[in-house]
Amino acid sequence: MISVVTALVVLACVLAIFATTKTGRRFVSALGLRGPGPGAATSDDVDFLLGRCGNDPKEVARRIAAERERFPDLREADHYRRAIRRLLAEAKSGSEPASGPGGEAAPDLGKP
Repeated sequence: MISVVTALVVLACVLAIFATTKTGRRFVSALGLRGPGPGAATSDDVDFLLGRCGNDPKEVARRIAAERERFPDLREADHYRRAIRRLLAEAKSGSEPASGPGGEAAPDLGKP
């Protein structure tokens, strides 16, 4: 019994170490999991944005990618906050989600 417990502890440690590598982070991301890290978005921000995007993770990823492209030097938390602000501004103005009807970019919301 102790050997099974020891094996599980060792496996958990190996997986935790693997998750910190570049390949491990890609694997964890592909599974839809998020690991903690400096500048990471809070789970509240992630859940709020996901809920406002109709529980569509592809829409969330698209919005975060758009903010990351516009402001590459910001942290993940800042990208999520900007995406949330943009989403709320769109809802308030009644505009279409990421771009206008002609495909033009939505207006800039100011500095991060």
